[in-house]
Amino acid sequence: MNFAEKLKTLRKEKNISQEMLAEKIHVSRQAITKWESGNGIPDIENLIAISALFNESLDALLSEEKSLISKHEFLYESRTEYDLDNPKTIDLKIGIAHELIIEKTKDEKIQVIAASNKLSYLAQQVKVKIVEDKRQMDVVVKHSADLSDIAAEENLFILVRIPEKFVAEMEVTSELENLKIRDITFDSIEFDGKAKNAFITNATGHIELNTNSNINVEVNGVKGKLDLNHFHAISKVSFAAGQHYYLKNAGRFTRFVDSNSRIIGGKRETQDPAEPVDLIVELNGWKAETQVIQK
Repeated sequence: MNFAEKLKTLRKEKNISQEMLAEKIHVSRQAITKWESGNGIPDIENLIAISALFNESLDALLSEEKSLISKHEFLYESRTEYDLDNPKTIDLKIGIAHELIIEKTKDEKIQVIAASNKLSYLAQQVKVKIVEDKRQMDVVVKHSADLSDIAAEENLFILVRIPEKFVAEMEVTSELENLKIRDITFDSIEFDGKAKNAFITNATGHIELNTNSNINVEVNGVKGKLDLNHFHAISKVSFAAGQHYYLKNAGRFTRFVDSNSRIIGGKRETQDPAEPVDLIVELNGWKAETQVIQK
């Protein structure tokens, strides 16, 4: 349920008209109509007012909306920037967070932005350390002892913006609710850790997801190769309409199944597709299963 649907549902559950809601949060009725029709989202002050009125968290209200980081609407942000002048292999260690976004920037700096609507002491609680040599850069994001793992898991968002021409490879380690890789071209990105959801959009390169936990992956406009390296895990991969892909099962006791859970690839295959495709999806590991869904 998106924000427009949630707002309308909450208002009707409280038996409040659009006019009454507008009066309570000091906006026009036309603004309520606009929000409920999906033609806009309130600014942060009105979101907070709606959150307080209906006793709903901002995360719950906006759970299906595009990340607020891209709209610069978080209450609290802490930003770190570092100049790059030649291609690097980047080792990114995030620790525990709710969401990690990796995207490109036109600048010649790597940008690491920590953001939250609840962690008011973000600058003191989340620190970024960057160490580099000629070809390698280590980026470590740590939270202080007074910030619990639970609070970080629920409320900490990390955005990493990278100048494409300076990135050779990237290795990412983290525990997340959401991993988002979008609008970027790279040689390879390797993720190690846990992520409940991965959203890969308009990206080109080799992506590896190494995990022993279940994961949902959404793929849209991706070119290159996607490796699912699982151990005793189940994954679901949803392909957007128009996404051309080839399934390659290369693991032991691993298999692909369709949206009705029927087996569509249960034996080892080593050949690449005969015809060119946008994306090769390879299932590796041991005792893993991936459900394939075409939207």
